[in-house]
Amino acid sequence: MIYTAIYQNSQGELTTETYKGEMSRKHAWLEAAQLGGAKDKCLIALVPGVHPVYFYADYAAAVSGEMSESQTHDVYEMPPEEGVFEMT
Repeated sequence: MIYTAIYQNSQGELTTETYKGEMSRKHAWLEAAQLGGAKDKCLIALVPGVHPVYFYADYAAAVSGEMSESQTHDVYEMPPEEGVFEMT
């Protein structure tokens, strides 16, 4: 089965790799984690199939000129009065 693996290195950089793995999710996860570990990367997600993955850094790099409102804040930071974070 083909998987898209999402990794993070010790500098916090996110990368993806596509590879052929076991049908079993458990075995596929362990295999992908070992493959990443050999390259000093930590597996954070494993998605069945081949998928494009877009990271915030890709979006920020594509925007030229002024920073948009979405680039000037931390998406995980919520004001206490809102109480709910909703992705749209």
